[in-house]
Amino acid sequence: MKRWLILLCIVLLLTGCKGGAYQSIDTKASLLITTNIKEGSISFIDTDTKKTITTWHLNEAITGTTLLPDRNRLLVYGKQLEYIYVYSLKDGKQLEKWNTGKGIANILLSENGKELFVADQNQQKIRVFTTNGKETESISVGKGPLTMIQYNDMLYVLNFYDTKLSSIDVKQKKVVNSFMIPPASTGAFLSRDGKDIFIGGHGDGKQVNEKVLMYSVQDGQMLQSLHAPFMPVNLSTDQQFIYVLSHGSNTLRKFDGKTYKEVGVLEVGSNPFAFWQVGNEGYVASYDSDEVYVLDLSEMKIKQTISVGKGPFQFTQRVGEKK
Repeated sequence: MKRWLILLCIVLLLTGCKGGAYQSIDTKASLLITTNIKEGSISFIDTDTKKTITTWHLNEAITGTTLLPDRNRLLVYGKQLEYIYVYSLKDGKQLEKWNTGKGIANILLSENGKELFVADQNQQKIRVFTTNGKETESISVGKGPLTMIQYNDMLYVLNFYDTKLSSIDVKQKKVVNSFMIPPASTGAFLSRDGKDIFIGGHGDGKQVNEKVLMYSVQDGQMLQSLHAPFMPVNLSTDQQFIYVLSHGSNTLRKFDGKTYKEVGVLEVGSNPFAFWQVGNEGYVASYDSDEVYVLDLSEMKIKQTISVGKGPFQFTQRVGEKK
């Protein structure tokens, strides 16, 4: 009897340790979270101190994260995973997992914070979930849905292994329009009025992409091109400028948002894949050097580097609370 009690205590102790396996994250901290795909980890950067708080080694084939509206639950996903994992930042542990099957390449939280748009490259669909993990709809699109952007009642999807953009009415939950775009398109943003979309990408394998293309979302007419060699895969904009990260040339370019003329250029990182803007600062995930570069975007200069896990590939931001 005594031996049985001892074994039970050991099991309970080990279970408790597993439940709190990772360092907890301050609920008020301003965060930039990197998904590090070489080792299956996520790193938490405090954007106030510019230091890595901790790295959680999940040891899974993860490719991205999405933060839920409660600012605590973090979704972790990957194309080769059978599940979407849900973690609590403040508790430092896994809360649950949603059985989705393989193929999840991207997850976008809806503008109203009530739905999740899930790009499934195995089913070739955008699957719609509640923030509690219940699937409510699925919408067939092109091959390899990846980049998604919402503007009011429209969701625009770039199909990576196809040559079309799918326009989805988020209320009707159906594709209402599509038009031709280059193969292997990825990285996009919409103009402030929602009428035009800027699209980057890798190129089709035979020819490396050197341009960001601007299209009308109404009729698919190509309106403008920005020269940004090579492989402009991450695009961003603010009130004045457009930023384009080209991982083939390790280059961040800055364009005037009205004239579309290049006004700044900076070589940064080694095989960078992700760019994120926080005010006048930029952050670049350097995949091959396992670092995040902090940039002064006004001067287009490197301010410092931050060591993270191996192979930083994607960013997720959490805006902090005032302490």
